[in-house]
Amino acid sequence: MSERALDVTRAIDNAPLSRFQYGVLALCFALIMVDGFDTQSIAFVAPALRRAWEVSPNAFGMLFSAGLLGGMLGAMGLGILGDRLGRRPLILASTLLFGVMSLACATAADVETLAIYRFIGGLGLGGLLPNSIALVAEYSPRRLRSTLVVSAFIGFPLGAVFGGMASARIIPVHGWEVVFVAGGIIPLVLLPLIFWQLPESLRFLARQADGQQRIRAVLHRMRLAPADGSEVHVPVPPEARQPVRRLFQDGRGPWTACLWLLTFSALLLTYFLVHWIPLVLEGAGLDHRRAIMGVALLNLGGIIGSLIISRVSDRRGPYGVMALAMGLAIVFISVIGISVKGGAGLVLAAVFLAGFTFVGAQLNISALAATHYPIEMRSAGTGWSIAAGRVGSIVGPLVGGLLLSFEISTPALFFVATVPAVVAFVSILVMSRMAAGRQGG
Repeated sequence: MSERALDVTRAIDNAPLSRFQYGVLALCFALIMVDGFDTQSIAFVAPALRRAWEVSPNAFGMLFSAGLLGGMLGAMGLGILGDRLGRRPLILASTLLFGVMSLACATAADVETLAIYRFIGGLGLGGLLPNSIALVAEYSPRRLRSTLVVSAFIGFPLGAVFGGMASARIIPVHGWEVVFVAGGIIPLVLLPLIFWQLPESLRFLARQADGQQRIRAVLHRMRLAPADGSEVHVPVPPEARQPVRRLFQDGRGPWTACLWLLTFSALLLTYFLVHWIPLVLEGAGLDHRRAIMGVALLNLGGIIGSLIISRVSDRRGPYGVMALAMGLAIVFISVIGISVKGGAGLVLAAVFLAGFTFVGAQLNISALAATHYPIEMRSAGTGWSIAAGRVGSIVGPLVGGLLLSFEISTPALFFVATVPAVVAFVSILVMSRMAAGRQGG
């Protein structure tokens, strides 16, 4: 690199946000919203499918987990391919795949076919999120990176909120198929806009033969291109080997094990609630519309709770506020089951508070890894904890199907559901003690 070369990363860090960067954030936010809607759309249509197809609880558990399994494999495979083939083509391919498969879901005539379509579509849904978040992070200045990434990620639960509200109104009138049709049309309509407006990763372009020209074209759109025609330089860090065993060395093993247990139990319970609340509430006597609204309120509570918890964490540290939230969540999850007979208002309030506390805390778990591990292993620590959580997200719906196949009562079901909340609560307390001991030592 010549002395006159423009350091692109430093230029982005020092410049104010451009209209172009706001556009990148808006596009990725919209895609992540659609991702959130499509991922949880199966929960919206579940009560209608039960009436139409007489689906057993175990079959529903398999159906729910099929899309989540596809999402896990998509995140693992397409996330890695994004580094090698570029973020932009992977985002386009992921969006096309889950849009087409959502339309296919509307044509399914049985649970098995729908599960296959959900699994294939899940591959696209899983590949979209990591590539979109990575692109937002790369085009964000360091001083605003965390804020902009969190803002983009909030699109996921927000998509479920709007999707749940819309589904509650349209399913009774137009049928469950319309939810999947909407989930397919919206991303396909966005595709041309993504194709023309979404940029490629600058670090990926830096490795291409025509990288200088393509990077300068992007910088021109950001109004950062050097006027004198000098070279541009994008620092590309060497690929660091981060074997998982490093997370268990130097006394980090117990804390890492607790983090994995925390993410596993937290995602297990979150996806248990997301997928089974509509079916359970309708089975307990609530009408179809209010049963679906339960998912929307759970996600809305999670959004509000996560923002408040993150602010308190920044000021007072994460452990105390997250432990308090999860402790309260144990109570609110129990209340969901016993409040069903008290009317829709009471049970939906309990669902909202469960989302505010437990889902709000769950959305902040990734910050624990980011602040605990040294920078050279932060990516590995965060990635492996997310992987443990994805396993839990697949197990959660299956556990719900198994429990309901035993025909246990609604209060008993939600009392059992507090078990992973207790595990998460204990995990965060133990992690807090270990972190305090490490700092004291």
